[in-house]
Order: sequence, then structure tokens, then C-alpha cells
Amino acid sequence: MPILEWDDSYSVGVELIDSEHKQLIGMINKAYDSIKNMEEEKVLVELVKDMNAYAAAHFGTEEKLMKEHGYPASEGHLKMHDEFAIKAKTLHNFVRSENEIEPVKVFKFLADWLRDHILKTDKDFGKFLNEQGVR
Repeated sequence: MPILEWDDSYSVGVELIDSEHKQLIGMINKAYDSIKNMEEEKVLVELVKDMNAYAAAHFGTEEKLMKEHGYPASEGHLKMHDEFAIKAKTLHNFVRSENEIEPVKVFKFLADWLRDHILKTDKDFGKFLNEQGVR
């Protein structure tokens, strides 16, 4: 059973962004399940790969919308994207070099991203986009 299920409280009011955020919920659940089932090593490589793909695709979506609509708070928002991308790349390098990564830390990082970025920063961005007529 997943630790998180999508509900409207996670929605930013923009269908494309919400659909991509659902992928993050899936990653959080994958990390949690791997810890719960003691399969961290088996899942960790795939999870880190998913994080990097998510960063490239999803941040590209948001950054395109920021440019198209002249989002005034884009600088700080983009800095957060860069921090996530750096963390994902660092984890990828650790996995490739066979260094130990604590799966609990990956799970916590993703859960914190949901709480601190999506439920705050992205909600503000979604509200701005809604005001511009984007749904």
C-alpha cells in the first residue's frame, strides 16, 4: 500500500504540472516501499535514474511556462530546480561509483521536496498561471 496517494490538496491547478507531480508521488512511494520491503539496493539505481529524468522533463515544463507567461518569481523558483537537479546528479554519481547511499535519505529528500517545493512554491506558480488563464 502506498504511503501517499494523489488528492486535490497536491494540485496546483494546472493539469500538465499536476500530471508530472504525480510522478513524484510515485517516486516517493517507490522509495518508501523499497525501505519497507528491505529492497533498497534493488530499487535505488532505478529511483535515482527516475529522479534525474523527472528533473529534466518536469523542470523543463515549468521553466517553459515561466518564460511564456513572464512569471515574476522565476529566479528563486529556478534556483530550487537547480538544487534538486544537482542533488539528483550527485546521487546518480554515487550510485555509478558504487558508493553507499542511505535510501532513507533519498526518501526524505523526495518527501521534503513535495512538502517544501510543490505544496508551497509550485502552488504559488499554479495560482499565477491560473490568473493567466492556464489550466
